[in-house]
Amino acid sequence: MTESKLSQQLAADSLEIGTQVYSSRLIVGTGKYPSEDIAEKAINFSGAELVTLALKRFDKGESSENILRPIGNKNLLPNTAGVLTADEAIRSAHISKELFKTNLLKLEIISSAANLDPNMEETLKAARSLSKEDFEIYVYCDRDIDNCKKLEDMGCVAIMPLGSSIGSGRGFDNLIDLEKLRSQISQVLIVDAGLGVPSEASTVMEMGYDAVLVNSAIAQAKDPTRMAESFKKGVEAGRLAYLAGRIPVSDKAKASSPTSFLK
Repeated sequence: MTESKLSQQLAADSLEIGTQVYSSRLIVGTGKYPSEDIAEKAINFSGAELVTLALKRFDKGESSENILRPIGNKNLLPNTAGVLTADEAIRSAHISKELFKTNLLKLEIISSAANLDPNMEETLKAARSLSKEDFEIYVYCDRDIDNCKKLEDMGCVAIMPLGSSIGSGRGFDNLIDLEKLRSQISQVLIVDAGLGVPSEASTVMEMGYDAVLVNSAIAQAKDPTRMAESFKKGVEAGRLAYLAGRIPVSDKAKASSPTSFLK
């Protein structure tokens, strides 16, 4: 397939999340880059149209102009990264809506400063409250099917189970759990956290996941720009493979050429 035909097929395969429509299935973050200039370049090379930004970065007094500059004209997905309770998340959500004039929200509530895995009790509590308002909630969560179904029933526009712990680069703690989720959750599913290399993004895209979110693996690579572009291609390849449909898995060899002459 030529590059132009590849681009045409992927452009026609749009991703709808809530009221938004994207052509890219890679979401990227803004943290941990060596500089704002490198962040801007990497974000552009990733092809991402949706970029996350932690509200806590504003709390630390960083220049909002410098933080927002790498995002450019991309869609902003504010996130509540770093909060520990539902009350904190709800407060951050309202600040986000007022500050950025958007109802898009990535709901992220961690277990502790040392354990960045999702606190599901607080996450469910916050999601239940915020879903009664006009937020479009992208929710960071564990891989438990019951929890994900509850979030789906609440109307969250994207369910975002972690691949492995945030920033770990481990890839997947349990790929089977992710496969089960895809078979039972009909809402948009996005793998969030832990991916280290583009092949891991391809793996879940081949499985039928709708998108992936990547920050550390790009921002902390030796060459973030090249890594951003490679993730872009990995996501595209995985999505095309899913659309093409893999052959059935067999425990026996099946010849691809006639074998009658061997008899």
